[in-house]
Amino acid sequence: MTVISNFDLHCHTKASDGGFTPSQIVMKAYERGLNYLAITDHDLVAGVQEAITCAQQNNELLKQGSPLAPKENYIYENAQVDKVENGSLDRSFNERLLTIIPGIEFSTTWRNEQIHIVGLFIDIENQTLNDLMAKKKLSRTARAIAIGEKLERLGFERPYERCREQAQEGASITRGNYARLIYQDGKARTIDEAFHKYLGRGQKAYVQNDWGPIDEAVQAIKAASGIAVLAHPRRYKISNLRLRTLIEDFVAVGGEAMEVASCQQKPNDKLYLTQLCQKYNLLASLGSDFHNDGIFRNLGQNLDLPDSLQPVWTAPCAERFGLSAANKQRLVHLTHKKD
Repeated sequence: MTVISNFDLHCHTKASDGGFTPSQIVMKAYERGLNYLAITDHDLVAGVQEAITCAQQNNELLKQGSPLAPKENYIYENAQVDKVENGSLDRSFNERLLTIIPGIEFSTTWRNEQIHIVGLFIDIENQTLNDLMAKKKLSRTARAIAIGEKLERLGFERPYERCREQAQEGASITRGNYARLIYQDGKARTIDEAFHKYLGRGQKAYVQNDWGPIDEAVQAIKAASGIAVLAHPRRYKISNLRLRTLIEDFVAVGGEAMEVASCQQKPNDKLYLTQLCQKYNLLASLGSDFHNDGIFRNLGQNLDLPDSLQPVWTAPCAERFGLSAANKQRLVHLTHKKD
């Protein structure tokens, strides 16, 4: 069973470590039946305006009923539709319009753990936000160069320069870029294996970095009229007790939301995050954390929020993007037939 949501509030482009340009991600969002997509690159907003412009152009084609308008294409030959919640399968052109949500994903350090904080509905021109981005860029660049030097000593040819060449101009080079390069060079069977074999903590090309405190990121997001979201809480290798402490510290500095639904997620994890969301009175967010094409992680895939939670788009800052409690997730339930 697969569920396709028309909301996805966490994805990456070539402006950081994603595999596609902002315009390509937007066209994929139309194919996947999305109506709301947040661009949340690492520590920068360089891909947001291109995505907004691309969506505006294609929305105009939809409004005109143009044969050049983007088409939906997410129900594959081996799939059957079981049901559609809060909408219909066949939609008019106007029902397929796409809104881009300006966002960012800040890296922070909390008690020696790297923790990611997503900012949604932000003003990308805000000075406080841009000051923090400039600070993060210096730190990221120094770390990326250090990782490249380690990989070069391990036999990789011009790793930092090649990552720069493959990324968008001005992009932040992250471990994700290096993992893709290692995979391309045939030194790992998958991108995940490349990450864990070379780039994870304790591995030969790992470089420790102090990303700055959580409150610094939260305050910059709030200064930019956005809402701070604790990203993918179950992906951190910490105990349940430590996770609850993290959430308590996050809330104490002004954090207001938490990602509850993600692509690769066990049912018990979603249930536990739902309980934590309710316990700490947080708004619920969702996101694929999409970087590249893959079977188990795609835009809008399995991002259904439990009805018992209050979605992040009910926050007052979401009203600028036409969102409120009246917006319900359109969910297409699919079953894939075995060959």
